[in-house]
Amino acid sequence: MKRRTFAGAVTAAASLSAAPATNGRLALLGGAPVRTAKWPSWPRFDQLEEKALLDVLRGGHWGRGSGKAVSRFEADYARLLGAPHVVATANGTSALIASLGALGIGPGDEVIVPPYTFVATVNAVLLHRALPVFVDSDLDTFQIDARKIEAKITPRTKAILPVHMAGGAANLDDILALGKRRNIPVIEDACQAHLGEWRGKKVGTLGLTGCFSFQASKNLNS
Repeated sequence: MKRRTFAGAVTAAASLSAAPATNGRLALLGGAPVRTAKWPSWPRFDQLEEKALLDVLRGGHWGRGSGKAVSRFEADYARLLGAPHVVATANGTSALIASLGALGIGPGDEVIVPPYTFVATVNAVLLHRALPVFVDSDLDTFQIDARKIEAKITPRTKAILPVHMAGGAANLDDILALGKRRNIPVIEDACQAHLGEWRGKKVGTLGLTGCFSFQASKNLNS
């Protein structure tokens, strides 16, 4: 059974079994609410995070060169990823911009991207005056469809930028093989997939570079 069919069947069954008894009215209008407990807040933090934040605030060491917090983060995250190097940037968008800039992406160049992603993926390409070329999603995984990428490659294609959506992973076997065969670098947008894996290796470590975001909505946030 395909994922979409399975997910639809399970969702329907779960909805029927968990449906609350109602009088047919919205909770706003006096009907029974689906949830009575308070919704959890996000991001989650405890005294450990509070202490770390206060240590930085009170120490007055904000920059890379004036304290140890940034270098400690880079070393710790590199260890978690099994990556040789991690360089902290202001945000995931900056990481994408820097990666494309390191490749010399510029006017007239094309970068292959998925349409299902946060706008930063596309904006990073546009900021280099390059053209984002969209390759549709695989409807069974919601990741970029690796089978459709090669048809969009032209002599102007300078990078392939797959996005690992919602903690999942794009088909890196096919994408990396295609990139190697066509001599096109692969930059991984892993902003939503911290510590996610592909074939036992952390996503974000298999392409030329991997970009991460620690924005407040992410599963690992700053």
